[in-house]
Amino acid sequence: MAVSAALLTALSVRLHAKTRDLECATSAATALPKAFLFAALFFIMLVATAAAGAAPEPIRSNISPLEGGIQYVVEDVGRYNLALSIFYLEDRNQALDFHSVRSKVLHFQQNQQKVMSLGYVDSTYWLKITVESRDLTDTHWLLEFDGLARSLDEVDAWLPDGQGRHASPKWHYHHYRSGDRVAFDERSLRHHAMMFPVVLPPKQPVTLYFRVRTNGTLQVPTILWSTGYYAEVSHTADLQEGVFYGILIVMVFYNAFIFLIVRDVSYLYYVAYLICVVGFSVSLKGLGLEYLWPESPNWNNKSNLIFASLANLFLISFAICFLQTKINAPRLHRVLVVLVGTSTALVPVVIFASHSVIAMCLSIQYVFSVGVVLCAASIALGHGYMAARYYLLAWLGVLVAVLAWVLNSFSVIDNSWVGAYSFQLGTVIQVVMFSFALADRINLMRHDREAAIHLQLEHADKLVMLSNMFEKFVPKQFLSRIARRGIENIELGKAEDEVISVMFADIRGFTSLSEAMSPQELLNFLNSYFSRIDGVIHRNRGFIDKFLGDGAMAIFEGDEAFKSARHAVKAAIEMQCDLVEYNQYRENSGYQAVAVGIGINTGNVVISTVGSHERMDSTVLGDNVNLASRLQELTKIFGVKIIISEQTQAGLAGDTQFLLRELGDVLVRGRQAPVRLYEVFNTDSEQHQQDKLTALPTHRIALECFRRGEWAWARMLWDDCQRRYPYDSVYLYMLERCDLHLLNVEQATAENTAL
Repeated sequence: MAVSAALLTALSVRLHAKTRDLECATSAATALPKAFLFAALFFIMLVATAAAGAAPEPIRSNISPLEGGIQYVVEDVGRYNLALSIFYLEDRNQALDFHSVRSKVLHFQQNQQKVMSLGYVDSTYWLKITVESRDLTDTHWLLEFDGLARSLDEVDAWLPDGQGRHASPKWHYHHYRSGDRVAFDERSLRHHAMMFPVVLPPKQPVTLYFRVRTNGTLQVPTILWSTGYYAEVSHTADLQEGVFYGILIVMVFYNAFIFLIVRDVSYLYYVAYLICVVGFSVSLKGLGLEYLWPESPNWNNKSNLIFASLANLFLISFAICFLQTKINAPRLHRVLVVLVGTSTALVPVVIFASHSVIAMCLSIQYVFSVGVVLCAASIALGHGYMAARYYLLAWLGVLVAVLAWVLNSFSVIDNSWVGAYSFQLGTVIQVVMFSFALADRINLMRHDREAAIHLQLEHADKLVMLSNMFEKFVPKQFLSRIARRGIENIELGKAEDEVISVMFADIRGFTSLSEAMSPQELLNFLNSYFSRIDGVIHRNRGFIDKFLGDGAMAIFEGDEAFKSARHAVKAAIEMQCDLVEYNQYRENSGYQAVAVGIGINTGNVVISTVGSHERMDSTVLGDNVNLASRLQELTKIFGVKIIISEQTQAGLAGDTQFLLRELGDVLVRGRQAPVRLYEVFNTDSEQHQQDKLTALPTHRIALECFRRGEWAWARMLWDDCQRRYPYDSVYLYMLERCDLHLLNVEQATAENTAL
């Protein structure tokens, strides 16, 4: 997987020396990753399908498991999560046996998690689960300890076998054994998964008892399967496992073959890492105990930690070699060398030390190693070592997946699916990313290196030239704040808080306009349009901060907040009036008319410099800036020309020259609380202005009804307004909101009636 990028680097170095051999290797390297890609994508699809099918929990009985702790089951459902029905008791001194647990009154605790998880422990726990079948005949089930529970040291189960219950009120219990420290032939049910058979009589509560002994993470995802349903779904999981191991094993041979060609030691480290990944996975899943070392339970108990420690060692060694950290990240190189030493020293300690202690140490070391390796790769990429980008992309998926697995081991993440599939899925994602990286790298090798460098230098020169040109385009209003002592004394991060009004203006239907113009006509149109609105904005004590394609962001100042609001609204009105004259000119010239939507908000913002000491820019930051942009977008929804916020409307209080109409409380994207909006309709025709003023009392009453939840009354009032003034799109929007609320009420009523 991750070695493919290093392969491409080595191939580029030796391209001229071994052209014929490397052409053969290149053809193989281009064909093989495609096969891996399709296989890996097929694996991801299988896992996603299985997860989608297994994720929904079956519908429980109307009687809650909290009432007596009984889980009611029906065979037709097929699968139950018994987590909330588990009662557990710690037996630290191992003083209890099955008969005392069954007969004595002991203080069991009920599990409250979706997956019972107690983190890393070194103790013995008793579990009991009470289940009652609602079927009319005996039913046969399989109880599975899924996910990380497969690594539990010893599990003893006492389960009723259904014998003798007719002759005696007492149940006859059978003893079952399992665990990764139990030889495979000694398991009561010979399966790599930790499973136990359960027979449930009809409509009689049955209590299942388990004694769990472990020196590691205690996580028990408890699933009850009907035997028929398990037979239907288990083959999908087996297929996933087969594809996963097939990909890894083929990748081992593939990268070993590449190592023999290019003689780069990084591939050797990577092959060793892949072997450890395979060993760790088969050990954790129980496949090693079933097929590789069935008579070695002690080795099976330690093997996953040994493989994990070796995998971490080879992972760090591979990072040092592939990233060339001694050159590209010298400081972190020393840290990685120390990690290699500690990982090497930790390998023999794994054999003798406590499982839980070593597991925690390995988890912590792995998380720390992940952080150091990612930092080293980022630094190497920042220094121009382009191969590091493939390394970052390829490892990101598996590192995040394994990190999630580690957090799941510590019970920070409480999810059995993470424990069961995250490692495999992350590893396959790594294979997919390296397949893309390999193909991309080989394509890059076809170009002449000197020509690419020359083009990069030319591009860099153009960027520097453009950067120098854009440095001149800073509004003087900004300079008066951020460069009070002169432009040569501008400080990065220099900021001032100020209450101002922000305007966003955007051309409607710009795409259709631009399609009808040549590039030169489009440029002339934009320059003409921006020149007009720039003059209007400056006349009203504002300035354009940014040109946003076909839109503009403007800032308005004032001695007080209400003055900036008036300046901004007056500018918006003048812009719309000037647009009428401009459209008349365009129509006379045979061009399409232009419509503009304007949003205005007033509030506190930060005027500052942002960037770095080498390149900085002036900017206005704050949530109030984002809100102004959202209001401009809402003009499309409401079909109006100008929308202002409640804060801006407050600055216009008492000024009768502005014609306002409230649009209600709207939940704006990016805001948790609704925002009260207003339309400014000074620029409407006289007839439309009169119509809106006439309908305004009815409109206000409808808004009040809407706020009180009287949506039917509000709809009736707005429907009356819409019939009288069908051109007004605001009423259509309000009617749609009412219809949506009324529909939700009808659906809720129908659901309650059905219940």
